[in-house]
Amino acid sequence: LGYWLCTISSCLTREYHYVSNPKTWTEAQRYCREKYTDLATIENMEDMKRLINTVDVGYNGSVWIGLKRGDIMVWQWSLANRDYYRAEGTGFRKWSEREPDNGVGRVEEECAAMNENGQWYDMPFCFKLSVRLLQCFTFRLPG
Repeated sequence: LGYWLCTISSCLTREYHYVSNPKTWTEAQRYCREKYTDLATIENMEDMKRLINTVDVGYNGSVWIGLKRGDIMVWQWSLANRDYYRAEGTGFRKWSEREPDNGVGRVEEECAAMNENGQWYDMPFCFKLSVRLLQCFTFRLPG
């Protein structure tokens, strides 16, 4: 994906960052962890709306988010530290219809991207497309 969203950590309020730079999911995660906190973690519809508003106006592609299929084949957020989640936060999902579909027999699709409408779908880690974006997040102190 060519773009992504990052986060930085300090307290409770998430701050999303749109990064226009082609990277695979793994490269995007590394970049977000170096520059911010991690790839975007989304706990509820309020987070979703903030995330969508971060993306450039008029952009109609997809962004990497921090959701991945883990070792036990369960979808989980890249941000492993549970201290950053509210009690109900780790279960929120906004999959597009018939997703995740694991590529329907094609290459394994183990990471998630979000389209311009806020719908999620699974994709292979190895994708690096210039028409995609990434979102990272960070935390900031309220006020």
